[in-house]
Amino acid sequence: MMNRSRIPRTLMTVFATAATLFGVARGQAQPMDALLNTASEGAEIVVAVPSMSGLSQKLADFSSATGIDTLAPEMSDALGALKQEMGWAEGLDDDGPMLLVVDGITEAIQAEFNDTPEQPAPQFVMLVPVSDYDTFVKQFGGDPAVDGTALVFPRGDDGFGKQLDGYAVLGDTRETVAAYTAGGRGRAMIDALGEMVGAHLPTSDALIYVDVAAMAPALELAIKESVKEMRGQMERQGQSMPASWGGMMDSFADAYQDVALTFVQGTNKYLVTAELDDAGVAFTGAIKLKAGTELASYFKPTDQQGDGSAVPGLLASLPESPYIFAGGFDADAFNVDKLVEKLNATFTGADGNAGMMTPALESMRILTQIDGYGSVFYTPEPAAMMTGGFFTSLTVYDVDDSAAFVAAQKAYLEKLKTTTITLPATQAGGNPGSMTFNTEFVEKDLVIDGVDIHRFQVNTVLPPEMMQQFGPMAAVMGNAGSGGYMAIKDGKVLVTTVTDPQLITRGLKAVGEDTGLGSGGAIAKLRKDALPANATVELYVSLDGIARTANPFMIMTPLGRPITIPDNLPPIATGLSTDGQGVGVRTYVPTALVKFGIDTYLDFAPPAQDGPQRDGPPRAPRAY
Repeated sequence: MMNRSRIPRTLMTVFATAATLFGVARGQAQPMDALLNTASEGAEIVVAVPSMSGLSQKLADFSSATGIDTLAPEMSDALGALKQEMGWAEGLDDDGPMLLVVDGITEAIQAEFNDTPEQPAPQFVMLVPVSDYDTFVKQFGGDPAVDGTALVFPRGDDGFGKQLDGYAVLGDTRETVAAYTAGGRGRAMIDALGEMVGAHLPTSDALIYVDVAAMAPALELAIKESVKEMRGQMERQGQSMPASWGGMMDSFADAYQDVALTFVQGTNKYLVTAELDDAGVAFTGAIKLKAGTELASYFKPTDQQGDGSAVPGLLASLPESPYIFAGGFDADAFNVDKLVEKLNATFTGADGNAGMMTPALESMRILTQIDGYGSVFYTPEPAAMMTGGFFTSLTVYDVDDSAAFVAAQKAYLEKLKTTTITLPATQAGGNPGSMTFNTEFVEKDLVIDGVDIHRFQVNTVLPPEMMQQFGPMAAVMGNAGSGGYMAIKDGKVLVTTVTDPQLITRGLKAVGEDTGLGSGGAIAKLRKDALPANATVELYVSLDGIARTANPFMIMTPLGRPITIPDNLPPIATGLSTDGQGVGVRTYVPTALVKFGIDTYLDFAPPAQDGPQRDGPPRAPRAY
């Protein structure tokens, strides 16, 4: 195994602290290219915080605004807490940037899996900004005149340090510190990220940069070795599995390896950035694609994506109502046919049997007909939840041929009738069971405002012994059945997951009006202010809807009261955009949501001797 004893606990603490706090850093103390110039030329991972004092102040503001400081008072002065933890009492430049540079990961991974006698460890180097280097190293027993002076950190860990361009370079070996030089490649690193990925740098409060291409050989080896171990475990358990079940597990191993290798082989650079302001915190993950790779082939260049994303219009075609999550997808940005073909090839065995994945793969084939869709999972009514109507959703599909799309849905349900999936025995030595499906498609079950409404139903039939074993969970797994309505209007196909005439009626009315969910309010504001421009995927998760769903159950708990939900609580928002050369995914969490979560926890958490306590009745919610 890799020798990790050479990595001092102090440096690991710094790495963990930086990785945790990078998401709440303040604005840059210097341009990003100048900051990255300090990283070594072959750096595989760089964690950068542009301003330590700025980070601390912004974290203090965020903690105060959300109530985090109630649970973690040290967040009111994160820099002070870090300085105390690390023993940085003197000589520190509080306003300067801090970097953690990691190299040698590739060699360490390869040596571990190849059983190399002398296994190297990754080299961790911390660059700490100093106003007085001599004073800084003397507090750890160092000699400023010695390049690579020995240091003893507060917890007794040994390390070494030297001076470099306003930084104290700290490392776990003298050799690592002595050899460290600034690469001066900040501009080259940014250019290598590509236009789309690099665009996230100027507004970043902090970042993690990963050179995936440099680490690819080791990452590929680690993926293949982990899958080999996974297969070994499956073989050891194979005697209790039917052949088809074992084949399905084998397919999942194939899928895991394919996905992981496709990502590694198709990614050049990977970047995670964070931004924090008074309104919320944003995390962006972006990758620069390698041209000509399989991963790159799944994304279309910008000039082939059409005129703007269709997602806003599709979400505006959904009726406005409290929801748990909502989202939209513009297929014009992706090579969906190629992706579906890949999934089918991965999960379908030589005998043409996909096992448990059969229903999912059959439904995915239908996705090749769509240009995009908007979907919403509404907050269910309490009475509906008690009768199995929990999944109250409506989806609007934009398709080239709506009649063909409905026909494909009908054919899919017919095919399910003849599908049998072998299941493992519920008890050792027992006989394998099977899963089958009962389906129904009723054309023109209703006519609403001159529109034909088709009804469909799907029941998953599980073996009696499995139903007995799972009890009420058997209903969740499908025995209670699921179904809904399907209709065509203005070339769009509407599909519900409940047979609720009112829902499909509201859906038909909303199509074409463009005044529904996402046309205004919090979603429209978040799309404009927080998500990538022209996002081809949008997702919104509403804690308001989740709390509304939980409240009927909350009153049945010993606490006997519901969660207090403030008005106009915004959702968590995620958007994805691609230009064919890079892909960015940005998630934005409004401050109000964090505040709501902290308030709810404090209202319901049991008293703790070492934690915050409140006497008297629950407090009223804070103003949002």
